[in-house]
Amino acid sequence: MTSDQQSEPINQTVARLINYFFPDQISARQETSAQDETGPDDEKNVPLFVCTLSFPTMPTFLHVFEPRYRLMIRRVLANGNGKFGMVMYNRQARVLPGQLGDVPFVQYGTLLMIERYELLPDGRSLVVATGVSRFKIVDSGMLDGYYVAKIERIDDISLAEEERLESMETLIDSVNALPEANESKPPLDSMPTQQLLLSAREFISNQRRSGAPWLHPRVMLAYGPIPIDAARFPWWFASILPISEEEKYPILAATSVRERLKISAKWARQLEARDWSTRSSLYSVL
Repeated sequence: MTSDQQSEPINQTVARLINYFFPDQISARQETSAQDETGPDDEKNVPLFVCTLSFPTMPTFLHVFEPRYRLMIRRVLANGNGKFGMVMYNRQARVLPGQLGDVPFVQYGTLLMIERYELLPDGRSLVVATGVSRFKIVDSGMLDGYYVAKIERIDDISLAEEERLESMETLIDSVNALPEANESKPPLDSMPTQQLLLSAREFISNQRRSGAPWLHPRVMLAYGPIPIDAARFPWWFASILPISEEEKYPILAATSVRERLKISAKWARQLEARDWSTRSSLYSVL
């Protein structure tokens, strides 16, 4: 995003409505634009914001107050592309997939592009950035207090490979595909990709009917309506789901839509089980 674009006034109400009603079109346009602007040196010294998990096509809302990140954001805006990497803190030095070693962050992250920037009088800023693509950190160093990294872009397998993977997993013996005697649902590997999506969407619908606080209207306004696109749904689901970032982290490294939908469906089942356990405990007390 150029400095000229940054200075243009924005009708916040119209922008929110456009983002809410046309999230898939907006995200596709943003990704295409970002890819067009990518230069040969972009992957050599990507500035890193070490903070939280971000996901492709999804917004990330930042309050930038640390001097090192104020400087980083100013430089990102000044260079004209408005892009930086977001990586999650490796809290408590846990061993996670793709751990880098003696650094305070994990190896997989998301490249973000700044969409909104508001500079406050005291030098702090409010930033809204959208996920463009995923990456794997190959090497990292320090620049004026913040990390920079050499990264490799993470892309999904081809559509043909997706279809082959689905056929291979679902074409199993019908007896093995049946749920276990003590389970009411089939194994996730045996479910068609579209069914995985529908099951996760059904879970959300049930949660909304029961008044789940994590599906508050403000959350839906920020992240948009439930996606019908199988490729985009897991990123949306991961953005709003009330589980730990460590539980969400493996989805960044998954290179197939089907694999991410299986992870999403697994999260839904786990939360359903927790809700059922909580209700059962409450009833036993009553």
